[in-house]
Amino acid sequence: MSVETADFIVVGAGIAGASVAYELSLQGKVIVLEMESSPGYHSTGRSAAVMSENYGPALWSRLVTASRAFLETPPDGFTDVPLVTPRGALFLARDGEQAQLAAQADELLSRGASIELTSSEEALRFCPVIRTSEFVSALYEPDCMDIDTNALLTGYLKVLRARGGRLVTNGKVEVLERSGNVWRISTPSGSFEAPVIVNAAGGWVQEIASLAGLPYRNVVPFRRTAVVFDPPSGSSIQSWPMTFDVAETFYFKPEAGRIMVSPVDMAMSEPCDAQADELEVAIAIDRIHTYTTMEVRTVKHKWGGLRTFAPDHEPVIGRDAQEPSFIWLAGQGGNGVMGGAAAARLAASFALNAEIPPDIAALGITTENVSPGRACVLDASGDKPVVGTFEAFG
Repeated sequence: MSVETADFIVVGAGIAGASVAYELSLQGKVIVLEMESSPGYHSTGRSAAVMSENYGPALWSRLVTASRAFLETPPDGFTDVPLVTPRGALFLARDGEQAQLAAQADELLSRGASIELTSSEEALRFCPVIRTSEFVSALYEPDCMDIDTNALLTGYLKVLRARGGRLVTNGKVEVLERSGNVWRISTPSGSFEAPVIVNAAGGWVQEIASLAGLPYRNVVPFRRTAVVFDPPSGSSIQSWPMTFDVAETFYFKPEAGRIMVSPVDMAMSEPCDAQADELEVAIAIDRIHTYTTMEVRTVKHKWGGLRTFAPDHEPVIGRDAQEPSFIWLAGQGGNGVMGGAAAARLAASFALNAEIPPDIAALGITTENVSPGRACVLDASGDKPVVGTFEAFG
């Protein structure tokens, strides 16, 4: 069987793999291997798909800041439709959480973001269904945007092909070995070689690392459940923001004329085609009934997706501690669509052995704080970590 050669092989054609392939295709031939029959089948296709600079842990939220310009003004020829449209985001704090919300506000202001701190009662002008008795204060982020995930993924792959790169579907990695100065990969759709490999396989990143002969890394997939229901009769939901609680026990947003809610569940999972968990569906409905004045009469749709985390919830991006030609782009934790443009540039800089892009470095992103070689990722003692909720700027 003939072997197709490239300068870079990217494993995974979700938003992470497609975006880093797009960046690397400026420097050489890129082959993207996708195990499914189409790209974006798993986490990318099941994302809440907003751009919020206040969502996620510290380094991911900064990568969102560094991704904003690309999403708002993509390069000529990248897409025929806007990648983002206005949405707004609202963050709700219970009694005792005001200091955390204020710290988030200060961090956002330091990065030039627009915000408004207000009371829960005043927040009703943004989202009229909040049960104000449950909250004390709120932060409104007017520049939060909905992201057209399909247009973003399509744009990356279109430009990749135009630059001579290739997407290989049904390309599940079966053999992955380092021989001399190249990686040799066998899949059902062919055999491939390249000196550098980028592991952007989402929930499957540890499986890819194991095939490469690398030790266990603490980058673990967790299931996330979402539920869709009809809004209150007569409601004008188009302008409602995506709404979160600071403690990260729920979020909801308008979605195609209905309301999508997630209980932000995190059940450790094997990599799989994740399905909605019925207990978490019930919890999501209870959160709506507890924290809003809405009533879920009928579940119109429900689904599950995987979110992959390191123990500290921060990105896992960079050269493997044992093999520098094996590049990690992992641990997105649900932030991969909105922070992916900058994360891809960061991963590409490691693949090219180049400096971190200055705008990303200026936000406090270093080789060390995203490294696959940091202690919590390398630690393989005991069981796989149970990742808890994060404090965004703790």
